[in-house]
Amino acid sequence: MMKNLFERYLIKDWKLKLLALVLAVMLWYTVFQIGEPKKDITVPLSVSHLPRNMVIMKMDPERVFVTVSGRVSMLKDIKDRDVTAVISLNGSKEGETVFEVSKANVAVPKGIDIVDVKPGTVRVIVDRIIEKKLKVIPVLDKKWTGRYDIILASPQQVFAEGPRKVLEGTTTVETLPANGDLRHIDETVNTGFNTENLPHVKIRPDSARIVLRRHPGRETHWD
Repeated sequence: MMKNLFERYLIKDWKLKLLALVLAVMLWYTVFQIGEPKKDITVPLSVSHLPRNMVIMKMDPERVFVTVSGRVSMLKDIKDRDVTAVISLNGSKEGETVFEVSKANVAVPKGIDIVDVKPGTVRVIVDRIIEKKLKVIPVLDKKWTGRYDIILASPQQVFAEGPRKVLEGTTTVETLPANGDLRHIDETVNTGFNTENLPHVKIRPDSARIVLRRHPGRETHWD
């Protein structure tokens, strides 16, 4: 009786049973010794709860590296946009603050685990927003210099809203160079403002009207 059971369950098809045992051992080794597959994702760092009267001047770094793990099928389909990293700036004051970045700041799809987040800190510089009047300085495109004169610029002053450290020493703002297909004695050109040296500053109104007049006796040539 015992011999029959031994032959039926152990000796019969022993090659297949041995192969199954080898595969089971290999699977165990893969899961427990090698561990779950991992993937590194670069994620832009977002902020929340920034006080309304504050503006971010600099954030270093602006991205974090997130290592995630999970089933191969899920990691294969996961995209950078599926992972988000957010820090709260609630109660931030003027100047520099160092915030911690941990797994708690990262959100991933269900079924994905967060292994690591690097770096562990981010340096944020914020400034207080102020409003100030700036005098408008109209600028003519160089190719029309000597052909046209600026007669009028409207408005003569604009409101600027932006970081205190940027605006507190600023009194004027230049227009972008007035340009166009100028053919007549009197021309009116609408142009925006040059805010290249005014980071995070908003100007209102956002454009100026510049009235030009051609020099007497000067003909305007165009291609």
